[in-house]
Amino acid sequence: MSDFLPEGIIINILKRLPVKPLICCMCVSRSWYTLITSPEFVSTHLKFSVASSEGSPLLLLRRCIRKNERYELFYDNESFDRHFRLQFPFRSINSFFTIIGSCNGLLCLSDDRVFYMNTIIVWNPCVKKSVLLPKPNVVYNSYGSFILSLGFGFDPIRNDYKVVRITYTDLDRCLPQVELYRLSMGVWQDISRLSLQYIIHNRSRQAYINGAAHWIARDLYGNDTILLFDMCDEVFGTVILPGNLAKDDFPRSKELMIYKESLAFVLYDVSRVEQDFSVWVMEEYGIVESWNKQFNVHFNDFGGGFMKPLWVRKDGEVLIVTKDGSLVSCDSNGEQVTDLGVNGSRSEEYLRSVHFDGYIKSLVLLEKGPHFSESVTLRKLPSLQSDDCDSDTDGGSDYKYSHEVNTSTGQNIQFRA
Repeated sequence: MSDFLPEGIIINILKRLPVKPLICCMCVSRSWYTLITSPEFVSTHLKFSVASSEGSPLLLLRRCIRKNERYELFYDNESFDRHFRLQFPFRSINSFFTIIGSCNGLLCLSDDRVFYMNTIIVWNPCVKKSVLLPKPNVVYNSYGSFILSLGFGFDPIRNDYKVVRITYTDLDRCLPQVELYRLSMGVWQDISRLSLQYIIHNRSRQAYINGAAHWIARDLYGNDTILLFDMCDEVFGTVILPGNLAKDDFPRSKELMIYKESLAFVLYDVSRVEQDFSVWVMEEYGIVESWNKQFNVHFNDFGGGFMKPLWVRKDGEVLIVTKDGSLVSCDSNGEQVTDLGVNGSRSEEYLRSVHFDGYIKSLVLLEKGPHFSESVTLRKLPSLQSDDCDSDTDGGSDYKYSHEVNTSTGQNIQFRA
């Protein structure tokens, strides 16, 4: 019947289908395969998915259970229903991967929590395709110990995905080595000429919004600020923190998150007797005066035992992991805490592994074709005896975990005659 329908009507129908049925539709005919895997259709499907998912967004939850990373999707609704469990095909040399960010159905993972593995993967779990980035230019063997930060995002002008890598080899000089990876080019480019004079907080989580990756950073005078990297213009910029929080004398934890498509700043302290956290939201992006303190919650009002806030939900509630590994949701008025029925353990490894991020299913990477890194396998990853297995600690060659071979690849396409 498709032979008698205009292509515009076919596209209008297919773009409304979820990813899994679309993968099946690729087997219908060569023309459908060509259509669905075309960059134009992948972009059209993504735009439609973004628009239709605003009412029921998905949340990605990652946990490390019995030394295995588990990735699950949940609906951001009142009952917090589980939508789907993703098949995770990789094995970290460390306890688990660092999730750099989520963008248009892609996850950027880095194996760098303790040992510098130089392993960065861009992965689309829905189409079972992943890209292992090449070895960066700045590595442990050539520079010695360093700290690094990563950002991941999308350049809508060039329809390209980018990873920025900021490496501090000499904190006294402050000026870091900056490298940029473009998925369209497949190589790292040195852009240290930008002379970045900020130090990103160690393990600062990025918040990706308005086409830019954001981190908590510190300037030469010891003041905290929000540092951003614009994925389109490929330049750094800053956003001033709310109130007098740039010069904070208390050793409190600071995080960036996304709340209702706005940049949110979370300040919390669970080390003191008076455990609390507050959330500030920049209601107009880039306008310092638009910072608004949404709420302030004292954990002791609920008996304490909280670990850290993880994500701000669409209704304003904050997802929190407790010290016994349970996930709870705290309302914006600080009056009620709801147990979400997702339990874990009290182990430090588990608590550190719990990570939330927004997620949307997409066909991105499918347009790259069947020969484009359909899956990252053991033979493409650094071996345990390789010089790539670098560490800033003693005994760097004693690894607790090993990579497992992943035989899962992309779809085997068979065409109908």
